[in-house]
Amino acid sequence: MNVHLKQFKKETAQIEALKKYQLTNDEFSAHPVELLEQASQTYSYHCVLVYDSEAVVGFFVLDSGDGVKTYTMEQNALLLRGYSIDSSVQGRGYGANSLAELKAYVRNNFKRVSTVVLAVNKRNIPAQKLYLKSGFTETSSVVLGPRGEQFVYELRIDRT
Repeated sequence: MNVHLKQFKKETAQIEALKKYQLTNDEFSAHPVELLEQASQTYSYHCVLVYDSEAVVGFFVLDSGDGVKTYTMEQNALLLRGYSIDSSVQGRGYGANSLAELKAYVRNNFKRVSTVVLAVNKRNIPAQKLYLKSGFTETSSVVLGPRGEQFVYELRIDRT
């Protein structure tokens, strides 16, 4: 397994890979193509692909816009949105491996960011376990999202 994160750059191969991306029975995350459409409407979405060697296996957005303020008062924060692993390869460790790369990716691409926050649905127990295992911590905040209550988690980005 050779998991790495790359910024989405509208390359033909990336677009084709996301068109084939499978996200079945996932009530908690939008499909990457839908998120790309949203990204085209805002400057604040930084779309990221999760690769295993040359194959796209996951996708997420790092949002630097005003939506972050819903989840944290931290000035230098990013909001992790739409995190998913392609359904055809779930259960193989791509989630844990890609989240293990997140701190370095943020350090290298967002020089001033000190925190990544996310909201996870209270019914999405597998995602909660994955985020906690990957270094996120639960905050005391709970927000109401489009699919019910969500817990707010944060990941501190150390700069040492």
